[in-house]
Amino acid sequence: MLGLLLALVCAAPPSRSDFQALRILYTGDLHGRSTPSADFASAGLPRRLLGGWDNLLRLIGKERTDATLLLDCGDFGFGSPAGDSSQGRAAVEFMNAAGYDAAVPGPRDFTGGAANFEILARTARFPILTDPTLDVALRRRTPLFRPYLVRDIMGVKLAVIGITDPSIPRLNLREDVGGWVVDDPASQMRRYLPLALAESADVVIAVGHLSTEDGCAIADSFREIDLVVCCGSTGAVENRMAGAEMTPVVTAAAFGQRLGIVDLLFNKTERTIYQTEVRQMNVDPGSDRDSSSAGAWLRGLDRAVEDSSLCLNAVEYLPDSAGLLQLGTLVAEAVRRQAKADIAVLPAYEIEAGLGAGPLNRGSLFGAAPYRRAVRLVSMDDTMLARLVVPEKIGPHEPAPLLAGADYFVTGDTAVWPEASQVGRVRVRNRLPGTYRVATTEQWLERAAVPVTGRRVPQSLTDLWISFAAAQETLPRVPPVRLYPATPGLVRRQTGGLVNINTASSELLQTLPGIGPRTAERIIQFRETVGRFDSPAEIQDVKGIGPKKFESIRDLITVR
Repeated sequence: MLGLLLALVCAAPPSRSDFQALRILYTGDLHGRSTPSADFASAGLPRRLLGGWDNLLRLIGKERTDATLLLDCGDFGFGSPAGDSSQGRAAVEFMNAAGYDAAVPGPRDFTGGAANFEILARTARFPILTDPTLDVALRRRTPLFRPYLVRDIMGVKLAVIGITDPSIPRLNLREDVGGWVVDDPASQMRRYLPLALAESADVVIAVGHLSTEDGCAIADSFREIDLVVCCGSTGAVENRMAGAEMTPVVTAAAFGQRLGIVDLLFNKTERTIYQTEVRQMNVDPGSDRDSSSAGAWLRGLDRAVEDSSLCLNAVEYLPDSAGLLQLGTLVAEAVRRQAKADIAVLPAYEIEAGLGAGPLNRGSLFGAAPYRRAVRLVSMDDTMLARLVVPEKIGPHEPAPLLAGADYFVTGDTAVWPEASQVGRVRVRNRLPGTYRVATTEQWLERAAVPVTGRRVPQSLTDLWISFAAAQETLPRVPPVRLYPATPGLVRRQTGGLVNINTASSELLQTLPGIGPRTAERIIQFRETVGRFDSPAEIQDVKGIGPKKFESIRDLITVR
């Protein structure tokens, strides 16, 4: 806080007593990682270890002041052996011991189901800030959740608004979230920001399990907000500092490897923030191994799962888009072989973390695909396979699922991994067209609404992956999925001859008569800003598409 102290000394004419230094400590994506893990965000090999709850607890105690809030932006409970074996309770007990003031849920916090998340929220000695419609989804008679809190700290009222991640229903089985429907972040802020301001909040902080881009959008749209805390990449630490009248947006580092710190210098006379400083401190294990603070029961959990080396890995998989794609292809191949399938189809979001080179134990392997998704083996033909890889209800710009035993025909650039809407057809390797045995997760089958059930594989996705790795002396290199160029006609035939204007890429829209690049971009911009088309006729609301042009394309388009 040296900069804030200098500002106090140099500030004139306000006196020192006019100022109050406030501190916000924040974490995110803890994923139940109670022990140190490899730091992929810094250069150097072998990778250093950072994190561990004992070490994070000590650092929080060292950095906490009398005017501090400690916040977490979600995905705290699941994603490690300790988190899985305790069903998220280990993380909540740690957060209770650390004295968290509030947390928001992330999609992975519902891995154990809605009833389990309710237990976690009741166990927490801090409020879970989320849309209170979750109480309705859980059929609670008394409220457990609230959207925001207002805390008076040294005469300054701080409001913390929890933004619920809209991907929570999409990344979980419907039964695991009780059928909960989550509004977009902007709608949530329009609903709850006025309520927080009505309680005379001096400082407003928005916290959510959001991407950096979504956090910046919230900051730019709601200028009453003073700070946005979100989750981002497990690699780089990204911060957008205050400047040019921009609200600071800070990104929490994953796995408890770094503690985020925001220092605010608040003028109590003018009721405004004079200065903001942001930094992140490494949670370094150091040489002090005194672990009395976390409890022997937690360390016992870790000893049971952090066993000796199971295999070697000759290639490091970084937690960036390229590294996760390579690792995801390897995990998909492991599932295909272990399930004795022709093809494996896995959503990209099942791959959580990178994988270091060298000896790997169960804990390291577990972290790559940690959510124990149920896997089914189903039989399907080419038409059904196309529905599986490109569900009707696909998110904008959502990547195509990972594959093993097959390749893609795609529209657009074949040098980069495609969006799902760019997939034209699946080319199955080593099999003639017919019926294929496909291994995929139950959650992805539900999203794709494929009317087949097949049989459940005895092992979960995580267990299939670990069993495969343990049987290898060294993890194999698997060939990448090949991307072949697809003609627009191939895409139309694969999708029943109609272009879905809610998901179609610019290239696919341009296959329609009279639709050029500019009009195609207007269609995409319209659905991103206004929302999905409810009927084909609504495309006439897009500039450049009148009744005459609509008549020429009405029999070629659909909405799904």
